Amino acid sequence: MHDSAPSVTAVVPVRNRCAITLRCLDALARQTYTSLRVVVVDSHSTDDTVSSVRSAFPAVRVLHATDRDFWAGATNIGVRHALDSGSDWILTINDDALIETNYVERLLQIACRFDCLILGSQINYLGDPRRIWALGSFTDWGTAEMLRLGLHGEQSGGLVDSFRQDEIVRVDALAGNGVLLHHSVFRRIGIYNACMLPHYHADSELVMRAVAAGISAWVTPRVVVLNDFSPNQKRLPLSTFSGLVWSLGSAKSHLYLPALLYIFCRYCPFRLKIVTAISLLRRFLEMDR
Repeated sequence: MHDSAPSVTAVVPVRNRCAITLRCLDALARQTYTSLRVVVVDSHSTDDTVSSVRSAFPAVRVLHATDRDFWAGATNIGVRHALDSGSDWILTINDDALIETNYVERLLQIACRFDCLILGSQINYLGDPRRIWALGSFTDWGTAEMLRLGLHGEQSGGLVDSFRQDEIVRVDALAGNGVLLHHSVFRRIGIYNACMLPHYHADSELVMRAVAAGISAWVTPRVVVLNDFSPNQKRLPLSTFSGLVWSLGSAKSHLYLPALLYIFCRYCPFRLKIVTAISLLRRFLEMDR
């Protein structure tokens, strides 16, 4: 972990968001850290994403995924490429992220200073840069949350003292947008579980798996990713049959039932399984009433 210039590979899964993808790659191209390689994994875009990336950023490696490769499957393709290429670190980052020019350099410095094998960034809203979307994630068994976003909705200037003073904070899980992982993590515990968690929660599960294997996970409030959350993100009502079927049965839904059940069965402590299951059931029944 203490090489003079460890190599970092940024893995960016993309699909049909050409302008957003180019904006992200421009920010990565401007990074002050020179031992950075960028890999774009395109899941069969039907717009001009691939041709535009190759034209504007010829140094970026473009890999191809299929329509069935959602976030986890596409990211796995990039991670395998990075590992095969001998990269010391892998940075998972989404194309709707905006970062400062010294982002990679600062994140790596903190990871090496504290010997963090997994280090996540604070994620704020691009539309409201002082408002926190997540400072890591924490398990909340016994409730319907299961995983709770750290300081969600809080203002950066109002961070509690423990978060304001610490450069790193131990977490139970991390959203995958802006996470630096040492190659040894993947070699020890494997890659993202694209079978059971094809899109949402695969990022959190990999970190939970690492923690269960004795690898500590951390987040730093000193390095921020601005996430371009869409104000028009669709939420199908669970009160309708079609909404219920889509929400629980679509791999692209954050309520995808196989993914939630997998995390519940594998990670929820036995003594809290019944109360957690009841809380989850109540949540589903009460939503959109």
